[in-house]
Amino acid sequence: MTYQPRPVSGAIVTYLNPNVFDPVVFPHGVITGPHVVDPETHRSWVPVLRPDRTMVVLDAANIVEVRPAHDSWAEPGPAA
Repeated sequence: MTYQPRPVSGAIVTYLNPNVFDPVVFPHGVITGPHVVDPETHRSWVPVLRPDRTMVVLDAANIVEVRPAHDSWAEPGPAA
């Protein structure tokens, strides 16, 4: 059994895009809620808010990197 990350709400994730027709191979997004486990496959799924404001429910096995929400690049910069 392989390790599947279960990031908490607010974490920033980079994941392998399951859509082979999308030109972005490793998109990122923000976890918006708790993971759920498929009772038949025992796989974890997490809700992800993408930068274009669309939501996806992502198989946690596709997550390649998890960053806490307080990373410096996620913080808003100074007002112009």
